[in-house]
Amino acid sequence: MTIVASPTAAIQLRDQRVDFWRGVALAMIFVNHIPGNYWENFTSRNFGFSDAAELFVFLAGFASAFAYGRLFLGGERLIASLRAARRAGVLYLVHITLTMAAVAIFSWGALALGEGAIMRNIGLSQFLTMPLETMVGFASLGHQLGYVNILPMYSVLLLMLPLHLFLAGISRNVMLAAAIAMWFAAYIFRIDVPAYPLPGGWFFNPFAWQLIFAIGLYCGFRRIEGKAGFPYRKWLFFAALGYVFVSFLTIRLDLWWLWGASSLPMMLTGFDKTYVSVPRLLHILAVCYLFANAAPSSPFSRVTRDNVFAMLGRHSLPIFAVGTVLSLLGQVIKHDQIPDILFDTLLIGGGLSIQIALARYLDWWRVASKVARPAGKPVATNPVAGHSPVPLRLPPRSAAPAAAPANARAESTKPRTA
Repeated sequence: MTIVASPTAAIQLRDQRVDFWRGVALAMIFVNHIPGNYWENFTSRNFGFSDAAELFVFLAGFASAFAYGRLFLGGERLIASLRAARRAGVLYLVHITLTMAAVAIFSWGALALGEGAIMRNIGLSQFLTMPLETMVGFASLGHQLGYVNILPMYSVLLLMLPLHLFLAGISRNVMLAAAIAMWFAAYIFRIDVPAYPLPGGWFFNPFAWQLIFAIGLYCGFRRIEGKAGFPYRKWLFFAALGYVFVSFLTIRLDLWWLWGASSLPMMLTGFDKTYVSVPRLLHILAVCYLFANAAPSSPFSRVTRDNVFAMLGRHSLPIFAVGTVLSLLGQVIKHDQIPDILFDTLLIGGGLSIQIALARYLDWWRVASKVARPAGKPVATNPVAGHSPVPLRLPPRSAAPAAAPANARAESTKPRTA
């Protein structure tokens, strides 16, 4: 099958709901990364097994089908792979910058508040007791601070992306089967990237999380073909709704013991975020399926480009970086304080306002820079993928079943570690 990604088709293919839900995820990440504030009680991690991290990685996979997949399957494999590697390098640099910002912010907090105990937060105690080893860990990504630890995993996923795309060139279902096999092997054999100087591995294990990314990639390819990422099936819709409701009851009524009482393996009944246990995986897929098949009259089906969350989602990396710095400052400000609705509203509202203002500026700058571009300089004509149109040669669909979700939500069952 050959698809030519024309500029008009690219505009039609861009689903504003993807940016919208990415923006929602960024907002909830910001709120949840200031522990002890009043509004963290209302983010999605309080209503289901999965959180904003799962949603963010799924949407990253979906967007990668447009940004890299079309170029790769259009014959430009080396260019697409180098672009993905370059993006991984950018994420590494942003991560190191945020890590150093975290050290500086908490050091300033300890000095300003006279609270040396604050330096034991988010994994900084090793920086005090083993500074040389920890600096090596920072640079090698072996030591990741709490709340500043998702970008390394995302970088590794981008480095894995050419393998996913190569397999997708054979069959989308082959790619998905390989991703499931890697996730299963990581869980069974406890495969992870090693940490340093502490024992163990990464909190966000890329060998497990690549499955969520691959499912998003699968759905992105379906969208490129003009198909629904998640075709509607009445029985599946109500099954997803039922599972989301069970997840909600488990959390709100503290029914975790029901899952632990089962004799089934922990992989099927546990809630491990590092290895993405089955209940968490099914929850993000169910939530995505529900929102992807929302009624046409639903506001979730009629998201416009001007929606404030869509605006945040269009500029996910700078918004995430600024939101992380603001949340770290918020942690210092909220140190040893109880939730206060007025103060917390001002704190959260102020931080979100700064991020929205940045997104508006970046939107304006994107247009202004094109207007100011000297005559004769080419402008990318593909607003989705960021490059000129290329043909996409997708293999015929195999008969294997297609697992996949669409767009959704939220933040953590393990609140203080992400």
